[in-house]
Amino acid sequence: MTLDSDDATLKSLEEIERARAAWEDRPRHSSPDAAYRAFVDELRRDVPFYRDAGVELPLTDRAVHQENGELFRSPRVAATYRLSSSGTTGKPLEVRLDDAAWYAVNYRFFAQIRDVAGLPADLFRRGEPAVVFISNKPGRASFVRPLPPLGNGLYVRLQLGGADALRLFSRLRAPVLYGKPTYLLDLRAALLRQGAAEPPWTPRLLLVSGEPLHDDDRRRLTDYFRAPVVDALASTEGGLVAATTPDARTYRVFGENVRLEVLDEHGAPRPAGAGELVLTNLVNRGTFVARYRTGDHAELDTAPDGTQRLLRLRGREPGTLRFRTAELPAETVTGAVGHLPGLGDFQVDLRDPDRTVLRWAPEPGRPDEEGLRRELRAALDRLLPGEEPLLERHERITPPGGKKRRYLTAPA
Repeated sequence: MTLDSDDATLKSLEEIERARAAWEDRPRHSSPDAAYRAFVDELRRDVPFYRDAGVELPLTDRAVHQENGELFRSPRVAATYRLSSSGTTGKPLEVRLDDAAWYAVNYRFFAQIRDVAGLPADLFRRGEPAVVFISNKPGRASFVRPLPPLGNGLYVRLQLGGADALRLFSRLRAPVLYGKPTYLLDLRAALLRQGAAEPPWTPRLLLVSGEPLHDDDRRRLTDYFRAPVVDALASTEGGLVAATTPDARTYRVFGENVRLEVLDEHGAPRPAGAGELVLTNLVNRGTFVARYRTGDHAELDTAPDGTQRLLRLRGREPGTLRFRTAELPAETVTGAVGHLPGLGDFQVDLRDPDRTVLRWAPEPGRPDEEGLRRELRAALDRLLPGEEPLLERHERITPPGGKKRRYLTAPA
């Protein structure tokens, strides 16, 4: 979550405290299963879309919610706030939030991250930066907001662009540095361009969310900022879905926030396995979201007691790449290409059946681009000896404010 929207963020500490009280006053349940049963009872009783549902709740998706938003709202709930997704993968999704959900999305999120990362509460101090969020979305402004759950420290949104990134970043020493992987890589690139071979300070934690974290990008971030990474999956309508502990590869699912399923190869929802994630949000009563197809792919494990983990999370990136002469795991391509010294980023485009394109961007200040091009060609020759992908040099791959797509494939 990024506290980006004027509708989603308020400057009044009193209003934040009222929202926190609404969260704390929610009914408590003896177990996640009991909370889920109560949620389903409320759905069937109050929410028009689910009132006539059969034994199983129907699957929904973004289009259903966009076209029928009012059908997912209860007349019993005051939905005070509106929040929109970024729309980087399609038309933005607008949801409404009640007071408790608004608090969960914008504030409790950071307390949960603090706990999963094992950061001590006294690390955060009143009136000092607690979280610095890096943004490269054009036309946005930097701002500061209070974070009561983190000792009344400050959430600082630092907008990259024309600003002197090195000077500003040097002053904003916060325990948590936060953003999409692409945003933090842009910060790294900006600092390198200004001559900072190493950052002016080291955060205790890198928090990333909003797009897949590829292994080569993880290395670029941890090698430069010298801090561990927590990778989080969050939803617009309800906040934190899952997160790793620092530098781990499996994700704890926050069962008090969500229940997850996966679609099997036949499109049937299952409590465990590999497939597209299906989310039921238990937090928000402003917009009820149940059995919602997220478009993200993962491997889900559900224990006998109902606790859940994501063993793998690849988001909307394909797991297997079908070239003209070979079929390779995406991780194999990342491992062979992404870690070449001097490479800043790359993208494989498989949408044209007659031609594979590999776009690449050098690190800032790379002196020997021709040498890097030869290394890329050699790596591709080892991977794909039967074909010769076209190499395209770019200044950057992902547009500012966009969501990284490492592998572009033709529609199935």
